[in-house]
Amino acid sequence: MDQFIKTISEQLAVSEEVVRKSLKIILQFGRKQVAGAEYEKFIDKIPGAKALLSEPAEGGDAAGASGGLLGGLGALLGGQTGDAAKAFAALQSAGLPTAQIGPFLRAFVEKAREVAGPEVVDEFLKKLPVLQGFLKS
Repeated sequence: MDQFIKTISEQLAVSEEVVRKSLKIILQFGRKQVAGAEYEKFIDKIPGAKALLSEPAEGGDAAGASGGLLGGLGALLGGQTGDAAKAFAALQSAGLPTAQIGPFLRAFVEKAREVAGPEVVDEFLKKLPVLQGFLKS
């Protein structure tokens, strides 16, 4: 996971601490949306992901953060879209600039495909259609 974090940090010119927090938020979001064997298959292929998820949260569950406009919108929307809005608000709270959310998600998926294989990652992403718009371009 450290190499994962370092690569994304360098690629986006964002601190490793911000990338670490942001990865945890995305993995928590994925766990909430893609439960069971499909999630386990994905998470088992990402070195260090389980350890990252088991780290104590700073100020509670980051993926459940509901601060700011996006967090409030997430509470109104509900479902996967609402959860995504809450996760994006948590990413901002973690220090990831709004303009970097799309590039961060693309970098995460690219690196995940390298280590887990495109089939595993693409199958996982099929369960997260709300992220598809951020992964384009």
